[in-house]
Amino acid sequence: MTIDNSKRGENGEDKSGFTIRDVAESDCMNAGSVKHEIFSSTIIELIPGAFYMIDRNNKFVWWNAYERDVIVGRSEGEMRQVSPLDTIHPDDRKAAEEKLLHVMQSGVEDSSEFRVLLHGGPLFRWFQLSGKRIFLDGNPFVIGVAIDINDRKEFEMAALQSSDSRFRKLFDNHSSVMLVIDESGNIVDANLAAEDFYGWSSHELCGMRIDQISTKSSEVVQSDLQKFKTRAVNQFMSVHRRADGSVRFVEVVSNTIDINRKVVFYCIINDVTERKVTESQLRKLSAAVEQSPAVVIITNVEGSIEYVNPKFTQLTGYALEEVLGFNPRILKSGLMPIEIYRELWETILSGRVWRGEMQNKKKNGDLFWQSAAISSIRNEAGVLTNFVAVNEDITEQKEILRELVAAKEKAEESDRLKSAFLANISHEIRTPMNGIMGFSELLKEPHLSGEEQSEYIGLIQQSGMRMLNLITDLMDISRIDARETKLHVTETSVNELLDDLFAFFKVQAEAKGLQLQLVKGLVDSESIVETDSLKLNQVLTNLLQNALKFTKKGKIDFGYTRKNEMLEFYVADSGIGIPVEMKDIIFERFHQIDNSLTRPYEGAGLGLSISRAFVEMLGGTLGVESETGTGSTFLFSLPYRHVTALPSQHSFSLVQEPARSLPCLTILVAEDDEVSSYLLKKTLENENISLLFAVNGLEAVALANNHPEINLVLMDIKMPVMNGFEATKKIKLIRADLPVIAQTAFTSKVDREKAKEAGCDAFVTKPVSKKELLAVFHELGL
Repeated sequence: MTIDNSKRGENGEDKSGFTIRDVAESDCMNAGSVKHEIFSSTIIELIPGAFYMIDRNNKFVWWNAYERDVIVGRSEGEMRQVSPLDTIHPDDRKAAEEKLLHVMQSGVEDSSEFRVLLHGGPLFRWFQLSGKRIFLDGNPFVIGVAIDINDRKEFEMAALQSSDSRFRKLFDNHSSVMLVIDESGNIVDANLAAEDFYGWSSHELCGMRIDQISTKSSEVVQSDLQKFKTRAVNQFMSVHRRADGSVRFVEVVSNTIDINRKVVFYCIINDVTERKVTESQLRKLSAAVEQSPAVVIITNVEGSIEYVNPKFTQLTGYALEEVLGFNPRILKSGLMPIEIYRELWETILSGRVWRGEMQNKKKNGDLFWQSAAISSIRNEAGVLTNFVAVNEDITEQKEILRELVAAKEKAEESDRLKSAFLANISHEIRTPMNGIMGFSELLKEPHLSGEEQSEYIGLIQQSGMRMLNLITDLMDISRIDARETKLHVTETSVNELLDDLFAFFKVQAEAKGLQLQLVKGLVDSESIVETDSLKLNQVLTNLLQNALKFTKKGKIDFGYTRKNEMLEFYVADSGIGIPVEMKDIIFERFHQIDNSLTRPYEGAGLGLSISRAFVEMLGGTLGVESETGTGSTFLFSLPYRHVTALPSQHSFSLVQEPARSLPCLTILVAEDDEVSSYLLKKTLENENISLLFAVNGLEAVALANNHPEINLVLMDIKMPVMNGFEATKKIKLIRADLPVIAQTAFTSKVDREKAKEAGCDAFVTKPVSKKELLAVFHELGL
């Protein structure tokens, strides 16, 4: 049998504790015996008094916290230097020494009452000391307990001295619950503490029997009283009722005393409900540990696995028989720094608990994160016997945390970019608006020359186009986010599309002194493909506009080559170039290389984001090769889907068609905005057209019904009283053959679908040019 009186708390502090274990059974230890040792230590700590163990030299070799803190009052290290006899009152010390020697030599158990000095005196209390001899490794020891009986002794002494007033004062005012019960079980006296505890007055209690308080039956109570009469001291647990109906666990210490030649039971009652609750919780905790959702691993001192719980198998995929005898390093992922393992071993070998996080590897190779608590287990002699690890799978928490951090960083970056974007949008709107408003004001001057008027009008148109391009970009981004952007694949001549772009941008390039070059990778007949020509045109237009914007001198090359089943387009310039760290960022929305107030180039920074989205919709990828000061080359690839037939007309052209004259027409204009109505009137006044105006949908329906000469309706969608959709439906009920063109500032696909469902024959987006409007008239056969 071996002894261990060392135990560590959660924070590494010393706590008294002990374990007695038969060494012959050590080979059979398992996780159950470890729990038995912990349970034994807990029970001894719960003894309502002192526990001690004394060797043949009358020295402490083992003690609990009560002995150390309440009686001796010394530190853990000083306890072995203290003789138990030093704690006995000098008047009782000789008798105590004789008793101890007798027990040590004869082996006869003994129980005696002595006065015990508290912290060396002069204060003392009466204790009942019980001792028994045992042998450990052939050496004799005395183990025993000391129970505080001071209250009883004081009561007995008071009774023996027949000091009624002193006894009554001591009895009534004592903090412990006290009852005096006769042989029949009648309560004959109760102190004030009993009144407070039970909720009945002393007078009420003295009219009750003990079986009215105890939850035991009267028969059991009477049987107990008869047994208690044969013993001087009785200590037992019970459950008592209170006046409010609640029940409490109590510990009862009962003594038989003779008062006026009558035997009565003097009872001191302590409420131990909290302790019982704690014990119940300990039992529940023990069951919870056995069924723990946490991984438990126990190894020997060499680190070889001796036990793993079912959660280990569930998490790692290793069965118990697969890991027995192996080191837990079989779980190592190789991704943790070696310093962590060095710190782990230093911590647990010092007797402390190591806590940390580890990334390990399952049997199938999957990685997972664990929060680990690893500590040592020592036997009664303080010898290291095992290591135990309690690990929790935190893989999901780590992933959630990573996502939260990433989301937080993204949100912060998004807020910053949106602020910069809004400031930029404000600038991009107000700047051309300044030109429009300013030059419009200048046009009011009466003495302007024709050349000045033409110049101002051109600047107004240029500023208006700049604003329109900004709005178009914003709408494109909105459609992309809403997933409303759809592909409209047609047969498209890539060579013709690039020729049109070359013709359009050549004038701008020459105005800046730049050389513009076009390279076509296929002959005309092989350049006819199936693609969305509008989106391809917009991508190339964005890239060419950027090249012109950021190139001050040199040249711009653009074109394409065929590589296997892909067409690789490029736009290369000799401009300012792009820093390496910005090559990916420039494709993100709201990002620009320079967001400062001093940036020299206009633009909202949406073109590249839109272009990349369109290229990906077309089945390709968009990237850039560039360094600061060396120019930039933007490249993107698209699938080569060749068709042999030349399309009758491609979907995009910059070549102006000759204007055609219109027949005499009567057009109903449904428009609530006076400026827009007046603009239409002035735009069409030189054409062979008569106009009727309605300011809401209801008026438009009435005019269509009353004027059969109307050939066409220009219908604004957003109007008061009745909107354009409802008005169109009603007009179509009156005249199904009357063409209706929807005109609106809204450009979403949803609005186009609603217009089509309402019966509209065509759709134009404000602002509408005269050329575009007349082209729609011709498409409708007018």
